[in-house]
Amino acid sequence: MYLKKLNIVNFKNFEAWEGEFSPSINSFTGANGVGKTNILDAIYYLCFTKSYFASTDTQNIRHDEGFMMLSGTFEGEDSLRTDVLMSLNRGSRKIVKKNGKVLERMSDYIGTFPLVIVSPADRDLIAEGSSLRRKFVDGVISQTSAEYLEAILAHARVIEMRNALLKTPGLSPIQLDIYDSQMMNYGRKIYNGRKAFLERFVPIFQEIYHQISGGGEIADITYNSIFSSPNAEEELRAARTKDLYLGFSSTGVHKDDLSFTLGGYPIKRYGSQGQQKTFLTALKLSQFHFMKDISGGVKPILLLDDIFDKLDSNRVQYIIDLVEKNTFGQVFITDTQAERIEQVTSSSSLDHSRFHIKR
Repeated sequence: MYLKKLNIVNFKNFEAWEGEFSPSINSFTGANGVGKTNILDAIYYLCFTKSYFASTDTQNIRHDEGFMMLSGTFEGEDSLRTDVLMSLNRGSRKIVKKNGKVLERMSDYIGTFPLVIVSPADRDLIAEGSSLRRKFVDGVISQTSAEYLEAILAHARVIEMRNALLKTPGLSPIQLDIYDSQMMNYGRKIYNGRKAFLERFVPIFQEIYHQISGGGEIADITYNSIFSSPNAEEELRAARTKDLYLGFSSTGVHKDDLSFTLGGYPIKRYGSQGQQKTFLTALKLSQFHFMKDISGGVKPILLLDDIFDKLDSNRVQYIIDLVEKNTFGQVFITDTQAERIEQVTSSSSLDHSRFHIKR
């Protein structure tokens, strides 16, 4: 499956834009600030019904406009077409249509068009808090397991209702029993899903890190969860007094974290800038290979946002080699330098569509 056409209306800085793409390589060049990354984000939006960069949907609507709309046509190897349309008016509910039919549940849509994005914003996976690392893992698994996605959404609803209850004056702890039971039920499913995923994912990641870095330190990812303890239920119950004081649920699977290490030491504290970039590149390329393997060979769409300006020559060459070997399916690349894109893709026999974006 690849994205054949894209139409943008009032999305971020674009009043209107449209493009027809190659099933292989597509590049967007132009000066900083013209909107190259926004086109990639529009593609991401079509696959996930949300932005990769904006925290709320209304942030994607062009300034001084009342609505935005994205539409695209995906085509499979058997020439089967899927038309997608997403629209949002300020103050209204987002509408998602697939082949003209309005979708009521977004969870039925996620995973239809697998996608991996590599962006400079990925550095936050190392630099920022645990929520982004959980979001990364949950995002990968949710594209391959509808059951896991349902557990994530159900657990989030339970936490929302439990937090509201915790703010109720005169609350008796016994009233929390029903929510604690649901937290344990969904939390256990989420924990088992994350654990099984990492058991398959980490060896792939370690091998790719080894290839990019040329050997040396051992990169690793470890999962820290309340459910690693046989006394998880007791720990959750013991946190009630604290939760009542704070007014929110301080313990549970929604507080799990991943530890990124290099040679046994936290990469956030002890890794050089180059080591951190290598770690993140390996992380995202491992995501691509994991999703390809678990789907029986279906290659996710790959978005490479401004990476050739942010990576050193060794990492760039590694990605170029993968492109030349036709490791990827449909690829979208942004860069400020058309010459560099030409140099990167000149040795490949793959079809290439070029777009120069102006302000």
